[in-house]
Amino acid sequence: MRASWCVWLCLALTITAAKAQDSQWTSRDYLDFYFRHYNGHVPLPHLRDETQKALFNHLVDPGNITRIEESPASNDEKLRQLRIILAILGSYRAAYNVAVIVGEPLQQELTLVQVHSLEVAAAVARLIKSGDDAVTAWATLVEGVIISLSDRTLYSPAQSILMADAITLHYPGISAVLPEDERLRLRARALKLDDASDNEVLHEAVRRMKLAFEAAP
Repeated sequence: MRASWCVWLCLALTITAAKAQDSQWTSRDYLDFYFRHYNGHVPLPHLRDETQKALFNHLVDPGNITRIEESPASNDEKLRQLRIILAILGSYRAAYNVAVIVGEPLQQELTLVQVHSLEVAAAVARLIKSGDDAVTAWATLVEGVIISLSDRTLYSPAQSILMADAITLHYPGISAVLPEDERLRLRARALKLDDASDNEVLHEAVRRMKLAFEAAP
């Protein structure tokens, strides 16, 4: 029985990996993969194994989002799909965060999931109007990335640079739909970030990020 289960699991991973390499994921693919993980059928995808790497890279593929944005679907349908993906990424972000806390070497995966989450949030922001109740959760997302960026013991300079650059790129769009109190709170949090790093590239990335907060609506 155990042998049969192992064969089934290997086959499931192989099929999913093949799909990841052949086509971009839809919101349904995100849902299906998440519930397979949630139910214990597949592990958190990671970058240390080629099969798992293919799955992970597809999970954070910007092309998945571009495909939805450029589709002929209505804005409401695009929003529905993007909101599903953003929610799934939130669950993965939490799972990777717990894994890192308990000592799993998944900082790079957590970094990339956070970066992709910002990208999806910005895509949703382009399709909605201010006053949407859901956008307050995005302030939590941005704040979480700022907190991660400030943790120089957990994240490498290269990972911190990725997060700072992602905020610089995507926060202006996100901030346009955030309530004023959230914008002011996030700006204060970002500007307090210590950028005293001997890594010149990281120092410059943090400086650009702060300028983005100062210039954002």
